[in-house]
Amino acid sequence: MRQLELDPIPAEKLDGFHATLPRVAEMIEECLDWVDVEPVDTRAKRRRFSNGMWAIVGSTAGSDWLVLWDEVEPGHPVIRFIGETASL
Repeated sequence: MRQLELDPIPAEKLDGFHATLPRVAEMIEECLDWVDVEPVDTRAKRRRFSNGMWAIVGSTAGSDWLVLWDEVEPGHPVIRFIGETASL
């Protein structure tokens, strides 16, 4: 069974989105669901960096949002970053 984890900063951001930007939180939660299933949904593995990090880009509320994740050990994906792409 997979065990999804969020680093502290992305976890805080997602909590804040639930309170202030619920549509964004819902879209991010959907992306996290793609990572958390076995096998991983292909939408979660469309973009990969040479360092092994995966990128998911989702759109809502007129903005694009980025979720970066990796899986250092099998079955244990970790969300490393959540943010608006314009803020990069």
